Amino acid sequence: MQMQVSTTKGLESKGSDAEIRKSSIRRISVEGYDTSLRMEDVDDALREHFASCGKIIHVSIPRNYEETILCRYAFVYVNEEDEEKALRLDGSDMGGQILQIKSYPFHETHLENDLAPMKEVKVYWPQQTLKVTGYDTSLPVEDIEIELEKYFSSHGSFVYQDETASGAIKTKAYIYVRGQDAVDKALELSGRSVEGLNFVVTKVYALPENPPTSGFIHPSNLIRFTREQIEDPNLCFITEGQQKKSDTSEGNQKKKKKKKNKKSKTREGIQKKKKKKSETREGKQKKGVEISL
Repeated sequence: MQMQVSTTKGLESKGSDAEIRKSSIRRISVEGYDTSLRMEDVDDALREHFASCGKIIHVSIPRNYEETILCRYAFVYVNEEDEEKALRLDGSDMGGQILQIKSYPFHETHLENDLAPMKEVKVYWPQQTLKVTGYDTSLPVEDIEIELEKYFSSHGSFVYQDETASGAIKTKAYIYVRGQDAVDKALELSGRSVEGLNFVVTKVYALPENPPTSGFIHPSNLIRFTREQIEDPNLCFITEGQQKKSDTSEGNQKKKKKKKNKKSKTREGIQKKKKKKSETREGKQKKGVEISL
């Protein structure tokens, strides 16, 4: 009961439904890239191509999951203030391909015929992680999670507090949804002011090449680092899963080394026994020679 009261108090309406406005994120369609390339390569190329326009919130490249065929349309999501700069890249060259770039608002449907064959079958709906800001940081973590899940109709949320170098407490929040349609709905809700809420999606984490299709996956296992990050010698990326593998590998190596040392000691012991037997034979042979003399 106390939690419900604090939530209501922290998120009480500061206006009416008349304050509802468009999403703070804009969706742009891109056509003309090489569809024979790997999805990850096209994703990296698009992010690099649009980097000068501002922050890239998300890149979506529909594909047929059974045949891994890329759709001829990709979608780049940017903040409202960066849309005009992104549209100016229409007709620009990307890797020898001329791109056709157009605005594709969330309510538009004229590309549905092209996108329909690429729609994810429910069994292939991968979990996607979205970073969110705009909540009341004075509320308890549990209350923020409840409001996020209710607002975005997400499959779950994860809110935690971290202490900065200066000693300040920083709250970070993430929501989890399944499938690109759910991502679009969340991005469409981003930045809208409804009943005093103003949640903003600041990032959609890129999926790895073969994302798990069921069950809850911790976001650290879904992060796909860029080529620049991987090649940067000054950066090191270790996820929880990789750390466990590393620990297991080290443990296995220690076991192997211990086993090897044990075998080595066993061989040494056998050799010593053989040497002792050989010396005993030689001693007996010498004695036999002395007696015969």
